[in-house]
Amino acid sequence: MKILIAGGTGFVGRHLTHDFEKTMDDVFILTRSEQKDYANIHFIPWLRGDNELPDLKNETFDAVINLAGVSLSDGRYTDEKKRAIVSSRVESTAALLSMVRKMKTKPKVWINASATGVYPSSKSALYSDIGENPISRTFLARTVYEWEKTAYEAEKYGIRVAFARFGLILGTDGGAFPIFEKVFQNFFGGRFGNGKQWYSWVHIEDVVSAIRFIIQTDNLCGPINFVAPHPVQEKKFAEVLGKKLHRPYKTRIPKKAIKLVLGDKSAMILDSQRVYPDKLLANHFEFQFNTIDEALADLMAE
Repeated sequence: MKILIAGGTGFVGRHLTHDFEKTMDDVFILTRSEQKDYANIHFIPWLRGDNELPDLKNETFDAVINLAGVSLSDGRYTDEKKRAIVSSRVESTAALLSMVRKMKTKPKVWINASATGVYPSSKSALYSDIGENPISRTFLARTVYEWEKTAYEAEKYGIRVAFARFGLILGTDGGAFPIFEKVFQNFFGGRFGNGKQWYSWVHIEDVVSAIRFIIQTDNLCGPINFVAPHPVQEKKFAEVLGKKLHRPYKTRIPKKAIKLVLGDKSAMILDSQRVYPDKLLANHFEFQFNTIDEALADLMAE
């Protein structure tokens, strides 16, 4: 296959690129930094401030994977940070769409990163990716909505569009796990708020496998929940992690204190979204890590 990736040097992008490298697929990564090609991995400079977009009109790609966007977990959500979060997603997606629109042969599928944070926080609702769901009004949810809306324009050109609504991605070299591990190692772990909020999580290896699966499964389109089949409440997550690290896990950290320290970013650990991967399971995708015990055991064995 021939794959075009925006955001290929981020957490998910690194793992995905490594997987494509092993199978000798040709990967072209759009990047803002200077990088040298290696093996079957090629780098294309873009969005460096000169407003010049690469000319790819004569290239033919099987898939476009858009993972571009500044990290949500770094720093406080100042007004400047919020603008960067939005522009690095919505504006870069519009630029990518402009490039794809000019291609003589359009890619078969466009997979766009998204997030389960688009769903309203609820301790009772179960969110499926089959059928309609309400949209939250938080800053992150509004950003995700605009991101998906922009990417959906690709469908006008006969491209199958899928939104990878990532849950809490767990890996040792990025995502949420290193943060949680550090908190618990320093004896600050425990129940965030009342601990009853649902965490819909997914192992990074299953993320990579699911992206490949979407490329190969022609009927998968629209929102797709990238979460394991067994979400857990935060108190259960804390218990499993605390026991594996031999650290206390029953200490309750008040919601007000978390909001004071993290501001808007506190939604990432206080909001509750119980999400189910109906589309992936209906198409017989097999998760390697189904339970939080399996996932954390694997990560801590690395």
